[in-house]
Amino acid sequence: MDTVGKNEKIIKEYIRNQLQEDYISDQISIEEYIDPFTGEKKEK
Repeated sequence: MDTVGKNEKIIKEYIRNQLQEDYISDQISIEEYIDPFTGEKKEK
């Protein structure tokens, strides 16, 4: 029985899911430098 193809498929799916989770995490953690309500720059 050849498991190389199965393992490769599982690894690719895992990596794809990790990249998607990383992207979502990055979007959540982006600091806004411009107030979305007033359009003015925010002070740190």
